[in-house]
Amino acid sequence: MSDQGFHEIQLSGKQLVFLFMSTVVLAVVIFLLGVAVGRSVRDAAGDAPVSADAGLPETVVPDDAAADPNKAADPELSYHEMLLGAPGGTPATPPAPAPTPTPTATPAPAPETTPASPEARLSGWFLQTGAYSTRSVADGQVAKLTQLKVPAFVLVPAASAPDRLFRVRIGPYADRAEAAEVMTRLQRQGFTPSITR
Repeated sequence: MSDQGFHEIQLSGKQLVFLFMSTVVLAVVIFLLGVAVGRSVRDAAGDAPVSADAGLPETVVPDDAAADPNKAADPELSYHEMLLGAPGGTPATPPAPAPTPTPTATPAPAPETTPASPEARLSGWFLQTGAYSTRSVADGQVAKLTQLKVPAFVLVPAASAPDRLFRVRIGPYADRAEAAEVMTRLQRQGFTPSITR
């Protein structure tokens, strides 16, 4: 006996892809409609004025002056009097004396990155990491070098110098070998110093 009410449905690959794509398109359309409805609901709610105490029950405060006509009204307090907590400006407790600041030692000013006299610092071996036309760039280079614990400074050009370059130098070192050792350490950090006197 065969079941004549039963029909088997067979879909080809193209039909399955079409069914999947139409399902995705339908889901996207439903999502976009939901977004549009949500925006319109939010816009409609934003237009209506909302009271700050919309959900709070209303409390009735009895008027004391109406209840007792013989009672004198409290004087109006200023802001200062309200802070002190007593009417008429008389504080209930005397205010605490202001703490006296303890004297602190003034820190010594930081040493300047430029030498007092270039001739005084030019004895020995030095490393030079760059020569810059602006002082701020040279000072930035010195700041990076001082983080690496090397004695860096800016050699300020003389007023009569033709090039007016701010040279960043490290040192002085007693001998060339000590300067070469620091130079290899700085090269590992990404700097390109050169040894000079």
